[in-house]
Amino acid sequence: MKRTALVSLLALMIASTAQAKAPVQVASKEVVKPATVETKKGAFAGDRLMYTTYFYTAGEAIVHGYEEGTNAKIISLEQGKTVWSGTVGPGQTVNIPTGRGVFGFVTDKKASVLVGTPQSCTAVGYYVRDQNGQQLSNKFFTELPSSVSHADARVIVWAWEDTDFEILDHTTEKSYAKGKIKGGEFYEIPNSALHALNSHVLEISSTKKKISVQVYYDEGFFVPSRDGRLAGKIFKTYVGAITEGSNDLNLVNHNSRPTAATIKDIKTGEKLWSGEVPAGGIHTLRLSKKYVQVESDDEISVSVAPKNFNGYAEHHFAAGFEGMGIETDFINTTSEELWVFSYYDKNNVTVTNLDTKEVIWEGTLAAGSARGLRPGGGNYRVKSSASTSVMGGSSTCGAEYSPAGGMFRIDEELLEAAKVIIEERKARAKAEGRTFTAQDAAAPLSASEKAAVKKRVKKNLNKSMNDDEIEQRMESMSTY
Repeated sequence: MKRTALVSLLALMIASTAQAKAPVQVASKEVVKPATVETKKGAFAGDRLMYTTYFYTAGEAIVHGYEEGTNAKIISLEQGKTVWSGTVGPGQTVNIPTGRGVFGFVTDKKASVLVGTPQSCTAVGYYVRDQNGQQLSNKFFTELPSSVSHADARVIVWAWEDTDFEILDHTTEKSYAKGKIKGGEFYEIPNSALHALNSHVLEISSTKKKISVQVYYDEGFFVPSRDGRLAGKIFKTYVGAITEGSNDLNLVNHNSRPTAATIKDIKTGEKLWSGEVPAGGIHTLRLSKKYVQVESDDEISVSVAPKNFNGYAEHHFAAGFEGMGIETDFINTTSEELWVFSYYDKNNVTVTNLDTKEVIWEGTLAAGSARGLRPGGGNYRVKSSASTSVMGGSSTCGAEYSPAGGMFRIDEELLEAAKVIIEERKARAKAEGRTFTAQDAAAPLSASEKAAVKKRVKKNLNKSMNDDEIEQRMESMSTY
């Protein structure tokens, strides 16, 4: 059983107090240079995005580059200063000992961020996210933990369609594996091979944009569905033995009515459970060393994370009812703590214990701020007036790819929407026989323009946004 260790707490304290002197590990021969692009505020101010988002971490951040010459920086929002700036390219990673806190991440090209304690504590588990914050893609980069935590550790490449795939080891600059995976099946790097891959950066690619990658060195993660969201009707995952010989498989139902679901053993075809997931609740099945498929009548979310396991050291971001991880309604388990992070100002948040129905906290958060709670192990619902992210867990041992990267996709849609609005305003001015002015370009969004933006975001991202979120984000976006 993985419990909070005095050693891990001391290590975090040292990293937090000495972060200015701590070495930054760069998996690259490239000289690190600061980002220098000058930006303007607002979606109407420029044609290109400076990608800006936030994340919370217990101690570290690993930036994964996807494009050549990606200039990025990490800013401590509590200290108001840059803790790292540099340049990364495809397959390059930078390990930054940030210390515990809330940070801004600014980059001129998209990248992904693995947060928590992914190198100092290697009993971690997660599904990899790409530079768009997606967990279903045709290319992923991931830096594996620095050691193997348990004999049951493994890395699994899941395929939803027949596809060719390849795993490149960027550390050795050699191809590790290549071949074909049939739809619904997987390729696995077993525990026996992982010891030779400690801290290696892997590139996992496929010909079809239909693979997901599970790094299982412990439980503590939500599972992507067939369409890549953390909400859906069909899921596949490995439920292992790294805890006390078993893991908790949680079926989470945000809906206001119960929904029927079935859990099957992929290897044997055996039905492990069939029944109803309660409305606004969770059904948990404890399993060990099982490859499973979950199917449900209505959309649900699925996690492999400890339920009512007080003090178990891990971290997992909640899915949310739309499955993006940037939502206004979450149901999540935790072994001790909750962290609620806001992307918007004047965000009214309520946290309720699902079992007792008691409101354990309510308040207002600003953009870039987080609230840490210690309600104890249990099941909780978090609702907010604007989008947040929610993490459950305990202590300083755990890792997850931040869902904050999903804001990159939202910003791209908002920037494209702004370009369409500008062209429509120009056409309107011309039809009215007048000159299009800077005041026309900077005018507030009309009701019809807001409706068009909401429709665009919903259609392309399956994401809901209210008027206040649209206005705040379009005003605060950095462009150049």
